[in-house]
Amino acid sequence: MKQFLIFCILLFANHSFSQSDLKEQFKIFTIEDKKLGKVEFCTFKSTIDKKKPILLFIHGSGNEPTFAYQTDLKTYAWKGFLEIEKYKDKYHVICVSKPGIPLFDTVQKDPVNFSTSYPMNDEFKNRYSLEWRAEAASLIIDKAIKLLPVDKSKILVIGHSQGGQVAPKVAVLNKKVTHVVILNANSLNHLYDFVLQERLASFKGEQTFEQTQHNIDSLFTEYKKIFAEPESRTKLWNDETYYRWASFSDETPLENMLKLKIPIYVVAGGKDIWQSFVMNTDYVEIEFLRYKKNNLTYKVFPNANHFLQDEIEENGKTNYINIKPQLFKDIDEWTNNK
Repeated sequence: MKQFLIFCILLFANHSFSQSDLKEQFKIFTIEDKKLGKVEFCTFKSTIDKKKPILLFIHGSGNEPTFAYQTDLKTYAWKGFLEIEKYKDKYHVICVSKPGIPLFDTVQKDPVNFSTSYPMNDEFKNRYSLEWRAEAASLIIDKAIKLLPVDKSKILVIGHSQGGQVAPKVAVLNKKVTHVVILNANSLNHLYDFVLQERLASFKGEQTFEQTQHNIDSLFTEYKKIFAEPESRTKLWNDETYYRWASFSDETPLENMLKLKIPIYVVAGGKDIWQSFVMNTDYVEIEFLRYKKNNLTYKVFPNANHFLQDEIEENGKTNYINIKPQLFKDIDEWTNNK
């Protein structure tokens, strides 16, 4: 766990902007919706008056702002991938908020473990769900089309990690979406990942098979509690509400993918174990073959981790190679050919 924490800190640094005026590059829009409450989205001001397609990016889990400012470093960390900035003049690149959390805000840094934190609020706990995230993204697409000069022939939704679970649901809700890209997200229920991780640990000799079964039995005990009180905003598992876990279990990403006829591009990292286990994601290819659906492109990068970096072992040292520039170039070309 400590090694993973250090890795996340390094990743955070890699996703930081050196300038403190990042916010000035964006135009921020606010929607007040009767059902969803306050919803924010932003897009780059650069060529904002140009008629362009939409690239809507949905980032992963957590209750921190999309753009989190660290006062000690005087930098913003972007929860999305920096590579999409390169496409701001080709697309209206849109980033989305979460309930109760502004797009831009300051986070606190723990001087001991170097992690960052943001205050938990009732708005987040009460609303945060698959439904809120998907419905908010769908609403943002509709509003963006009204407020911006949009080329509606291409509405691309990209989701990473938990955002990848949301992306196909957005396309189910909003028929204007033309392409969906899912980066390092499970295809089956995310709760299954924890079971798979336990099984793998026993086969790798990290724990006994008896201990593995004990741990899995304990997981199922917790899962029963979650599904017994799926609306609970006060009871937590893994620091998140039962409501959050139950909501993201209402339907699997695969179920929503199978409802779609538009092109879908699913990307997985062969070394992604702890966030969205590749052994979970692999199942999507089988089901599309079984249903004889031909609108899926599935690509696994064998050495890639959850954050789309190749992990290459050399002389006892792990080197991290960023594959995102080429990947996003491939995604752009894929949307042009599908």
